[in-house]
Amino acid sequence: LMKFFFWLLLDVSVAAYQKEEIVELEESLHRIALQVLEGGHLNKGFSFYKTTFQLNAIAKQETLVDVTVSSETKTDQESTVPSKTIEATLEFLKCLETYIMNGAS
Repeated sequence: LMKFFFWLLLDVSVAAYQKEEIVELEESLHRIALQVLEGGHLNKGFSFYKTTFQLNAIAKQETLVDVTVSSETKTDQESTVPSKTIEATLEFLKCLETYIMNGAS
């Protein structure tokens, strides 16, 4: 669970990296959670940011991916997740799909 990931955030104006750690890996449940440790979302007003992916087979060649984002802001103000943060999750899913479709080798 101590493996780190670096993601390129898809911000049109400025690209930035964030360091993530796998904080949950439940192979039997097909669930993985990544928490941002530095950079990225933490530089955009969040004090905590975790993305959980739950994969569920719905047919022989189809998988439903539930994505849950848990976050806290640095201030007491209510904040909505900027649309740009969703793009990083979608890009991850595209890469995962490509990996699986190429035989997951």
